Amino acid sequence: MRDIALMNRYLQDLNPLIVGEEDCEPGHKYGPAMRGYTLIHFVSDGEGVFMRGGKSYPVCAGEAFLILSDEITVYFSSEEHPWSYQWIGFDGALTERFKSLPPVFSYSRNWAREMLECYENDGVSEYRIAALLFQMYTELFAAENPKNHYVRKVKDYIRALYMQEIRVEQIAERMNLDRRYLSRLFKEKTGQTMQEYLISVRMEAAKKQLERGASVAEASQLCGYDDVCNFSKMFKRLFGISPGKWKTERK
Repeated sequence: MRDIALMNRYLQDLNPLIVGEEDCEPGHKYGPAMRGYTLIHFVSDGEGVFMRGGKSYPVCAGEAFLILSDEITVYFSSEEHPWSYQWIGFDGALTERFKSLPPVFSYSRNWAREMLECYENDGVSEYRIAALLFQMYTELFAAENPKNHYVRKVKDYIRALYMQEIRVEQIAERMNLDRRYLSRLFKEKTGQTMQEYLISVRMEAAKKQLERGASVAEASQLCGYDDVCNFSKMFKRLFGISPGKWKTERK
């Protein structure tokens, strides 16, 4: 792990405080914890789960998860595909805007990694990192990039309602977009179809339910599957093992 506490320059708008990176061990857990600043982790490899506000969010490579100031969070790495991530912590007047972002979002540029790469113990690194922070801010909140906005909205919708019946047509109607256009855009930006993403979210949630002691039938229902056989087939297709056997091996 590399964790660098920056010199506090008390910059007014975006003020970098900490940068770091870690290649996590399988199942590595952090939290419950609370910070007095905004913190963003950019997942560069593997996958894990981020928990805040009583909700769980699966996170994979190419996504970032957002921790706001003074909120309690927990996050842990996958057992099968442990994640690697880089982070940037900062405060300042503009951090209020970050409350409008979803807890997990896709990124096209790993800003935290770039900030780490530009760090030198030369007394001015904080200003170089602050410059990158402003570039990151511009990308995240630029109104001229609606495509990323649509993808984030699809992911947020699926994470919120994965336990219900969800159809691609239903999502497209909610966004007032053509189904084929939205499907093509989501695949282009994420490498997955919306249906594949829905299944992955449901299966990660199912593993959590099984770990908590739910039966296979209960986990199936809680994750949006009325047909237990179909649920078991999807679980095995994704993880290479039946949910019943997976649960037994975790005991």
